[in-house]
Amino acid sequence: MIERQQQWLENLATDEQLRHFDEQGYLIVEEALSPDMVKDLTPVVDRIDTRVRAERGLDENATMTLFRTVAEDDLFLELLDNPTTFPLAWDILGWNIQLYISHLIVYPPEPEGADLTAGGWHQDGGRPVREMERPHPRLSFKVSYWLSDTRVSNSGAMRIIPGSHRLDEKPLQEALDNPVHVEVAPGTAVLFDRRMWHARGINTSSVTRKVLFFGYSYRWLRGLDYNNFPQETLAKCDPIRRQILGDGIDVKGWWQPTEADTPLKSWIAEHRGEEYLLNIAPL
Repeated sequence: MIERQQQWLENLATDEQLRHFDEQGYLIVEEALSPDMVKDLTPVVDRIDTRVRAERGLDENATMTLFRTVAEDDLFLELLDNPTTFPLAWDILGWNIQLYISHLIVYPPEPEGADLTAGGWHQDGGRPVREMERPHPRLSFKVSYWLSDTRVSNSGAMRIIPGSHRLDEKPLQEALDNPVHVEVAPGTAVLFDRRMWHARGINTSSVTRKVLFFGYSYRWLRGLDYNNFPQETLAKCDPIRRQILGDGIDVKGWWQPTEADTPLKSWIAEHRGEEYLLNIAPL
């Protein structure tokens, strides 16, 4: 754990990264996962995919989406505070953070004769997207960990409209017709503001698209995975991971957190100093 925490200090957000995320709504972190981690995660994802397809009666061409993924295997717990991305989480949102959602998408190539109409443009967030005043504040962002190679032509790379997280309305059709295709190597992480308009690309390649999403938010938001994580999962975690999984001392701590509710705050203060701590805030 000490080695991992030392790595956090080596991967703090730069001013350029924070400026790019604020202005464009996304960041690309190459080699966010080591080749060994990609190698270890892939059979776990394949095992889950096989099980869920059998449980749901999905055929081999159907897209499989599974929520609450973090509780599926202990290996996923390693992604909660992944050294290359976790420091970006607290530098973007601050220390009062949690994992609010984790999900897995496995998207096989489209079968011959399938409807290949591209679409699906959306913002993440559920009801807040409809019910909050505009412009929306930043409440959360996601880290997508790519296990497949979306540099392969037509392999379902995520499509985004950079800067659209700042818009009050859906982007103009001209922008939607000319998106940025985020084509990345396995092991790459793509961070994106939940307000940014994005969509899944079409997969007509020979590669099955595999991606894990871990979403971070402020602790005073309800989680989409769990309101209370299973105790057997929390028991495997150190205090900072327990915070990230939404654990706390009592219900008041979600709105007025104490040091005991948010051990990440104490860790940052110890290793970066109180002045640094005070400067961590949403842009």
